[in-house]
Amino acid sequence: MRPTRVREPRRALRGISVLGVLLGLAVGIGLALVYTWEVDPVIERNTAPWQLSDSAREDYVVAVAMSYADNHDLQLAFDRLRQLRPDQDVWTVVAQIACERHKRVQVKTNSDVMVMRALEQLYRPQGASGCADGQYPTPAPVNFVTQAPSPFPTPTLMPPATKTPTPVLVTSAPETAFAPTSTLSFSGSYVVARINPFCDSDVNGVIQVSVYDNNGQGIAGVPVRVTWDGDQTDQFYTGLAPDEGPEYGDFVMTGGRTYTVAVASEDSDSQTVEAVPCGSDSSLITSYQISFRREN
Repeated sequence: MRPTRVREPRRALRGISVLGVLLGLAVGIGLALVYTWEVDPVIERNTAPWQLSDSAREDYVVAVAMSYADNHDLQLAFDRLRQLRPDQDVWTVVAQIACERHKRVQVKTNSDVMVMRALEQLYRPQGASGCADGQYPTPAPVNFVTQAPSPFPTPTLMPPATKTPTPVLVTSAPETAFAPTSTLSFSGSYVVARINPFCDSDVNGVIQVSVYDNNGQGIAGVPVRVTWDGDQTDQFYTGLAPDEGPEYGDFVMTGGRTYTVAVASEDSDSQTVEAVPCGSDSSLITSYQISFRREN
């Protein structure tokens, strides 16, 4: 007779192994998400304008319109807009953006009015039209009070007594208010919120400016003015580098010069920086990150 084989009992590990695998997968996925979202998030670079989201696309068009209102370079504006929608008429795209903004934004402040005006001044002369044509109020007048400097106070002398009454002269107050027409600027008070010098061979001697509103949201199309050597100036706009965000604009410095940076508005703090060598490498110029925040 053949010997009877005694079957060994199955090990009750199958359920435990599956549970362990599932737990391991869950923990691994969770750790991967935490690392990707919090520890080392992916930073998108070199985003083409046609890859932008709807909100970023609007910021880009606003920045192009504000830049055109300043330099009146139609070819440059066309080239920038063509990158956004190569297969569409670029002026129709601007008119559509203006229409969408008119429906969504309650245009009241000078900044909103100036944005709508810049958009229309870009697409209307090229034959495009839309629902936002002329649908914005006149900008509020800006008051300027100019006082002549005086090193010493001038005393006021009392007139001598006389029996003949002195006639009262009625003079009209000088006109000090006017509505801006062609020059566009963002109203409000801007303060320097942060400045950070740094060294980077990829951005050698660059002033990187970011402009935010009082809620911490980036603003596109804001003019930023740079001054150096007393009377030399240049102006650039935020929002023309889509991969850096709507609040971003930059300027390349020349070594050995001192630059003053400010938002080109009626009331803005300024920040002075120097294009000096960065560390021991004389070929590397210090770069700066400057953030402006609108207070009202």
